Amino acid sequence: MICEQILIAFPILAYLISYLYLAWYHQKLFLFNTIIHENGTYTLLQTMFYASHFLGHVPVHTVLAFVFTGAYICFTDFTAEKYLKTRVHMLFILLIIFLILSILISLTVFGHGDTFAFIFQQKQNIGVYARGGAWNLHLPSTLLLFFFMPVYILGIKKLFKRNIDVHGKGLPYIIMGISFFLLFTVFLNGTIVDVFLSTWKDPRYLAHSVRELMTFPVTYFPLPVYFILRGTESNGISEARRTKKWLRYGIVFLTVAFLTGFLYQSYIPLSEGIGNLAQKPSFARNGRLGLPYLLASHFFEHFLDTIYFTLLCLLLYGLALQRLYHRQKTRE
Repeated sequence: MICEQILIAFPILAYLISYLYLAWYHQKLFLFNTIIHENGTYTLLQTMFYASHFLGHVPVHTVLAFVFTGAYICFTDFTAEKYLKTRVHMLFILLIIFLILSILISLTVFGHGDTFAFIFQQKQNIGVYARGGAWNLHLPSTLLLFFFMPVYILGIKKLFKRNIDVHGKGLPYIIMGISFFLLFTVFLNGTIVDVFLSTWKDPRYLAHSVRELMTFPVTYFPLPVYFILRGTESNGISEARRTKKWLRYGIVFLTVAFLTGFLYQSYIPLSEGIGNLAQKPSFARNGRLGLPYLLASHFFEHFLDTIYFTLLCLLLYGLALQRLYHRQKTRE
């Protein structure tokens, strides 16, 4: 039987392999004071705690956390689910403390200008200012993750042989997430169609999207799933209690849609040349950064983001279980 602890191995290995690659690239074993950011500005330690950058990503990760948690709930058989032992109010307090510390780090280390530029979605990266900021930069990846997350969750639950049921208890979270996604896009851009068309044609946006799509499955998603699975027991069942054809067809559709979008987003930047699209810091060999370097440094840039995403998913899941628990008590 596969143990859920393997989920923790994914982010650990991702960071370890990335660190070893960066150490080889820079010919240094101790990297924390070494500039590794693709812009050639920040050290590894500054990249990991790039708080202003993280704060600019809070709206994106909030949307994804709502949809991810909602999708997980929709595939969960709550008759076999234990009440989350970690108290909801403790998760809420941890989340608030984490956000406050991030704001303080951002203002102290990266300055007021950088902090507010990211928060108000005016900045996408170091030296890159654009309308819609990080939100627009993540539109292509966010849309594809909507297709990918249900497939990922169902695959994980089958892999670890957890009870699977199909119902609509998680739909409120999914609807809230997608509604905020659409409303915030209109709020920042005044339109949806035009901004989607422009971002899906721009090689720089698509190249960034591919990196996001290669980051989430190994550093973001495994963490909340691990903590949720840790409170449940495997019963050797990997099939849904109510297997329906529409579910199988739906998963096939989502998988095909995701893979088609991913291949398209990969093809456009590759045809333009990744080296031509990437930034060119002074330490880049032959004046260009390759895909392995861009991916390795990217993992560390989203260190704070994974903590926020995990805490919010666990909070949302805990609230859902708490409501279910109180309903059952009321009926009894």
